[in-house]
Amino acid sequence: MEGLAYKKYLQTTKKRFDPTALIVSVGGIGAVVFSALSSESMKSFYDMNSLIIVAGGTCAVILFQYDFISSFQTLMLVLRSFLGTPDKKVTGAVKELDQAVLQGTQLKDMRDGQQLDGELLNDIVYMYNQGLLFEEIDAFVTSRIQDDYLARRIAVDILKRAGITSPALGLFGTVMGLIGVLKTLSDPSQIGASMSLALMTTAYGAGLGSLVFNPLAGRLEHHNTIYLEIHQQILSKVGILLRRDERSRDVEHEPMGEVG
Repeated sequence: MEGLAYKKYLQTTKKRFDPTALIVSVGGIGAVVFSALSSESMKSFYDMNSLIIVAGGTCAVILFQYDFISSFQTLMLVLRSFLGTPDKKVTGAVKELDQAVLQGTQLKDMRDGQQLDGELLNDIVYMYNQGLLFEEIDAFVTSRIQDDYLARRIAVDILKRAGITSPALGLFGTVMGLIGVLKTLSDPSQIGASMSLALMTTAYGAGLGSLVFNPLAGRLEHHNTIYLEIHQQILSKVGILLRRDERSRDVEHEPMGEVG
């Protein structure tokens, strides 16, 4: 198989990470924030009490429901999501498997496979060299993928929960601020602080939920779909190679017919 037809069969993966879209989206969010703040001095949009209620309260609620490790893993996944999609590390392995399937290369020739080192394809070759069947390799790899995917799913849950909690705390701060306004009606000089609390908590809560937590949750959810898809491709191609090797061994060990 050569030429365009050969190249066509190799196009099983595509570049997922789009820096242009990332820059445009972040720039768009920045433009929204700048447009909202450009009419007044930045200092007038800073209120420590409102920030503590919304941001501090959201962090406290998340830590109460989850833990420090899950929260830290979420932060790391968010940061890595700006550097590329989860298929970035294994795209090379997928292309190698494509070449092996089309060129008839055996799985054991693709990696040294002398020990487990965390590199997925090498670990698969190691298990193959140890005599494991495809079903056993598939179960082991799937289990490892599920462990990683669990952390990714928890990260999405945390961000979604934060996206719900921050506006709710903003509403809580608004109610408390309005109560303060009603209590200080007799002294107009005290109304400003309470009204600031009422309005700024709403702004902080809506801003964090709509412009930070929900978009990040959606981004990680999309990355999780890619993560599962790319690993399913790997297991599918490994299955093709292993079953082909098993058929070759069966043919080699078939008894020769008697010569008449």
